[in-house]
Amino acid sequence: MSAVLDASVFIAAVSPLEVHHAQAQALYGTQPDHTPFVVPAIFPLEVISGLARRGEPEALIDHIDALIHGPRFHAVAVDAELLDVANQVTRLARLRAYDALYVAVALDHDGPLLTLDQDLIRRVRAVLPQVHFPATA
Repeated sequence: MSAVLDASVFIAAVSPLEVHHAQAQALYGTQPDHTPFVVPAIFPLEVISGLARRGEPEALIDHIDALIHGPRFHAVAVDAELLDVANQVTRLARLRAYDALYVAVALDHDGPLLTLDQDLIRRVRAVLPQVHFPATA
């Protein structure tokens, strides 16, 4: 089963300067190395822009750019169908657009959503109990 990886978790896991670095690494590490991550097609842009805005070294950004375009990350097109599901999710759970998109991918692929956002988890669990969230560190 593929897991859906929130961009903020991945950024925190690879950026030692992040406040939640250890917690993000632990959550990222809950998935075996052979388990693919399913992400919305905007994931690479979110990750690279997040690292660049934090002033991470170019060598790290280049390494992460290659990693997220590698075989472990499977980008899902942000098409009309996915946006429709995300719209329904945001209305039900009262989420931000990006968060609803990740939940929509998790629903569409029946995989766990790896996030540290406790507000998102609380809101989604209240209205979409079928979305699974692994235990956070």
